[in-house]
Amino acid sequence: MREEIAKIVPFYDGFQHLKKTGDAYQYGGPHLCADWKFPTADGKAHFRVVALPPMPVRQSPGSSREPAPSSSSSPRTFILSTRRGKQFNTLIYDEIDPLTGAGRDAIFMNPEDSAELHLINHDRVALINEIGRLEGRIFFAPIARGNLQVHWPEGNVIIQRGVVDSLGGVPDYNARVKVEKIV
Repeated sequence: MREEIAKIVPFYDGFQHLKKTGDAYQYGGPHLCADWKFPTADGKAHFRVVALPPMPVRQSPGSSREPAPSSSSSPRTFILSTRRGKQFNTLIYDEIDPLTGAGRDAIFMNPEDSAELHLINHDRVALINEIGRLEGRIFFAPIARGNLQVHWPEGNVIIQRGVVDSLGGVPDYNARVKVEKIV
């Protein structure tokens, strides 16, 4: 099938060579904009600020609209995003992400958030919300406090389906979750 795709869509030439776990393919070659040459009229990158939409608050009956404050008596709510690791256009997944060294069950967490919850690197935890439950291991990462990341597609069990961006139609790969230590 990959060979047929590469024939029909020349843009994907190279895609057909994916054979084993860890193989990856990126259109445009291994490095986009190599030698700092960008596909613009002047060859330079052009950046602009894009306002992010507010993250919708999905709630089950009886839940509060705001994240709970951090305390020992009240579980803290985190914003969860799914991550693709070394994936650009396609790859065959490996058990360890070659970009970060994290396992497929990694829950990327800021070390300060972890300390607040009395968790250490590699502790087993469950991420829980009204959609479902995902179990994994804490993996310290330099991400913003109050945020977590998990690999895609593993994180789909706690992501609400059918929610898309109104402008681009892109599915929402985020959720609000609570962290519970597995003893």
